[in-house]
Amino acid sequence: MASAPLVDPLCTRFTIRRDLCKLRVEASDILLVHSSMSNLGFINGGAETVVQALPDTLGPAGTLVDPTHSGDNSDPSEWANPPVLKEWWDKIRRTMPLYNQQTTHTRGMGVIPETVRTWPFAVRSAHPQTSAQS
Repeated sequence: MASAPLVDPLCTRFTIRRDLCKLRVEASDILLVHSSMSNLGFINGGAETVVQALPDTLGPAGTLVDPTHSGDNSDPSEWANPPVLKEWWDKIRRTMPLYNQQTTHTRGMGVIPETVRTWPFAVRSAHPQTSAQS
């Protein structure tokens, strides 16, 4: 059985930049992006296309801020999604890798923040749980 064809919009680097400009995002602005790929439509090139369009729009003087939270870098006694056995808490605390601004992945933030995190221009804050990048 064939799947239903995709529907508009078809998003490209150009159309994302155009739409950001329609929203009055300008070069040299500070833009906080909290994103959802599924709400954008079909994106030719995926998250990489979105991440390319953002600095295109902001220019070299603009600042992109993107949440890169790593909530799993926390006390396991407070974990609820999923919870872990109480017998594991001490071992998890002893063996949890330390937060590293360059290598610790985001958790639950989506593919766009994770893509921005790995981009050459990204500078990530030092907070081990609620970091942001610009």
